[in-house]
Amino acid sequence: MEAVFTQPLPVLLPPEAQFRCPDEPHTITRSVHLARLAAFYPKCRHCQHRHDTGHLPPTVVEQIQDVERQRAPQRSLFQTDGVRGVFHNELTPAIAGRMAGALASLLWEAVPLTARRSSSGSVVKRSGPMVGIGYDERPASPVLFAMVADSLRMMGCEVVDLGQLSRACFIFAVDHLQAAGGVLVTGAGCDASWNGLDLVSDGAMPLSFGTGLEEGERRLQDGYSRPTRRAGFQRAYQPLVPYEPSLWKHFHALRPLKIVAAIRPRTTRETLRRLASKLPCEFTEIETMAGSHAPIRHSALLASITQRVSRSAAHLGVLIDDDGCRCQFLDEKGRLIEAARLGAFLASSLIAGNPHATIAVKSADLEDQMRRLKSGNLIDAGETTGSLAQAMRNSGAVLGIASNDTCWWRESCPTPDAILTLARVLQALSRSDAPFSAVLPKH
Repeated sequence: MEAVFTQPLPVLLPPEAQFRCPDEPHTITRSVHLARLAAFYPKCRHCQHRHDTGHLPPTVVEQIQDVERQRAPQRSLFQTDGVRGVFHNELTPAIAGRMAGALASLLWEAVPLTARRSSSGSVVKRSGPMVGIGYDERPASPVLFAMVADSLRMMGCEVVDLGQLSRACFIFAVDHLQAAGGVLVTGAGCDASWNGLDLVSDGAMPLSFGTGLEEGERRLQDGYSRPTRRAGFQRAYQPLVPYEPSLWKHFHALRPLKIVAAIRPRTTRETLRRLASKLPCEFTEIETMAGSHAPIRHSALLASITQRVSRSAAHLGVLIDDDGCRCQFLDEKGRLIEAARLGAFLASSLIAGNPHATIAVKSADLEDQMRRLKSGNLIDAGETTGSLAQAMRNSGAVLGIASNDTCWWRESCPTPDAILTLARVLQALSRSDAPFSAVLPKH
């Protein structure tokens, strides 16, 4: 009988699970995963496979579970008016890049689906949205800036590098270039270890919750697709060239006032120096005594301004911070002027010159301002910077008041510019010889 030889059936092994640490592009084996888990590798805290403990010793597993129980719930990096987090611990360059990609996917929706024709009649390929990007003075900002630029180019966007600049100059540049949106890498309002992203859409309108930021968070969580296989390109632009001349019209007919100033952002400080060199006013600068990334001690700076105002018989003092948006004023006696009182002073000055001027006020400050002004010129601007800017654009308001020492001004678009706020204060004080404390509204 002839023997029959058959081929043995292949043994099918289950596929090995793929392990990848958060924000790492390559996969790792299960043994490496378990080794990192046992060593309490920092990224394991956010890993979706952190519960796969395999055959680790029970004592190690118990320690891992104990850390998991004590660990505070991970908060969202998306805050009311932007993105903020501790650099590298929470906000990594990879996460910042994905956030920029989510913004790009939103901006692509406004791009026409068909190609356009040039003046010569030839068909021009569909181009991606133009996005302006800039960064503040924090040491980590250039790292996040580079990843944001790469992500936007991979999404087919035309990236415009605005460099290091203030927030007011950033908003001016995005609007001036008629860009589809913008990203400012900034940790304004937070400690030195933090950083973040401020996002704007068409017309340099801020994205906050209620005005589009929540859609960016949803796309980041659900994922988004690349709209084109062609990468975009990047070019540089100098926004100070058109920005500084746009400020000159606000510094006219000023009397020779003495101002003591402490100006935190370098770009804002240099712009104000160039403006002051051609004004009849006398500026005295207070050294901030810290790098731009170090925690600022407002109380110490305000005390220094108070002493210098009294010693030099100055007409006022001013402290500018937070990307050139926030400004605090002191009168001729060195007394700090509360934000609501300053807002009422500026609003009264505008209404005196234009009785029909509209003033937008955040909801939390509306009742107080109505009591101070007793005017029908006020409108409710909601709770966020996005809603404030939206209300100013829709109503044509010339001024937006917020309780965080920030005033928004209606130029070509709503802008939180401390230099414009200073210019308006100097204009109001130049209408008479009365001291600052005498022209302020009563408490």
